Amino acid sequence: MPEKSENLWLAELWLENRDRLVRLIATRMSPVLLRRMSPDDVAQETYLACGRRMKFLQEHEEVPIFVKLRKLALQTIADMERRHLAAGKRDAMKESHLVANDNDVTVNALSRFASSLVGPRTHLERMELLEQTRKAMEELPDTDREILELRHFEELSNTECAAALGIEPKAASIRYVRALKRMRDLIGGIMS
Repeated sequence: MPEKSENLWLAELWLENRDRLVRLIATRMSPVLLRRMSPDDVAQETYLACGRRMKFLQEHEEVPIFVKLRKLALQTIADMERRHLAAGKRDAMKESHLVANDNDVTVNALSRFASSLVGPRTHLERMELLEQTRKAMEELPDTDREILELRHFEELSNTECAAALGIEPKAASIRYVRALKRMRDLIGGIMS
């Protein structure tokens, strides 16, 4: 594939997936790293990493492209955390907050997920449900929390979840349904 067409292919691929990747990055970035850089900054670094990893993006066509992009984005976040938080430079923990609330992205994702569990409710009931959802998510086993985060926070399809987890789509579906049932049972137990 000529260089120009590879670059064009990557640019088109990026345009199709950028918004989704920025949401993923914002959800997965640590609050401390958010003090130093925005999700857009990490997205830009991810795009550069994609340019260096064209072969990785083009091989294994059976793996959904977003799963590959997600992997590079998560690797970029880890690189940024190492560079900015593990380095012996100025202390990121002492920096002032650059964003209103470091957990806005997580709270928004939790809010969307909590809203999907029940029908419309008053604002106060929604806030209570949000808190119960947060507590229930913390109580879930890691595998259950992971599949729910992939499906609801990162908005991955079942096929993409399966590829990200290295399991078959049917197994991902079963894991998701079981996790959702456990989540509902936990919320029911907390609220009663």
